[in-house]
Amino acid sequence: MKFISNNKSSFSIEITPLIDIVFLLVIFFVVTSKVGDSQFLSLDLPKTESFKYETVQSTNEIIITNNANIYVNDRVFSINDLDELEQAIFELENSGDSIILSAESDSLHVWVISIMDILNKYGFNEVQIRTIEK
Repeated sequence: MKFISNNKSSFSIEITPLIDIVFLLVIFFVVTSKVGDSQFLSLDLPKTESFKYETVQSTNEIIITNNANIYVNDRVFSINDLDELEQAIFELENSGDSIILSAESDSLHVWVISIMDILNKYGFNEVQIRTIEK
């Protein structure tokens, strides 16, 4: 008796794990990609009328304007001349009194951070920061 054998082997690929891996990759790329142009939050901070702040009367005051001028005790410096500005901050009295760092609301935060870094470098630990509204 002769048995009929099908020696033809059928080749198949199991695609169920492939679909799982594709979905995992899609989830990974969706989570790690940037959605918009910027990742910044725009906050509207509340204004209060009941809070009154007291600024310490100090001889050391630094004012940052929106046109890149910095006033250190009524002396004018440009943000581009960081060496002269650093020298002027170095000459300030560091008697433990706090320094008032005022910035106009339109001035760049990079300028404020740069001034704060210079103040920290020369040991000014008490810094009051305020915003000048127009």
